[in-house]
Amino acid sequence: MLRRCVGLVRRLDRAVGIPMPFELEEFLDRWSRYRAGRPVSLFPMTDAELPANTCGLWLALPDRDIVGFPMAAPRNHRDHIVLHEVGHMLATHADGLAGPVDGFSGLVPDLDPAMVRSVLGRSAYDDVQEQEAELIASLIMHRSLTVAPRLPVAGRIGVVIERLERTLDR
Repeated sequence: MLRRCVGLVRRLDRAVGIPMPFELEEFLDRWSRYRAGRPVSLFPMTDAELPANTCGLWLALPDRDIVGFPMAAPRNHRDHIVLHEVGHMLATHADGLAGPVDGFSGLVPDLDPAMVRSVLGRSAYDDVQEQEAELIASLIMHRSLTVAPRLPVAGRIGVVIERLERTLDR
């Protein structure tokens, strides 16, 4: 699994480019262009709106993807949740587990419930697809922090400060 996920992230970086410093919106724009203009829309949700036992969700619609995430999540956690869902896309995990649609179907009543059922329920971390998506998200974040070009000593201080600020979500 590690070898597969590392390979996927390396190919992603070569084809799309992981922004440094990492900016989620810029990454999603690149990802969209790479996928022939298929946009990813972010959908902030309250904890009550998210299906039970999930941190995020991915809805694959005919013309775009929607990624739901907890609106109260700090930026780094939000980024990781969204990248987890991108990991599902990158690894071509198309078959979601059947799960309850209560809660989400009320937010987007025009969606076919069968489509919603096909993407909810991704919460069991003993599932191989979940492990792959989580690993891909972690590898993307790690790559964005470790592949930076070497800077002069004075510049390194700025990089360290920026990393600390991102870690502390400031």
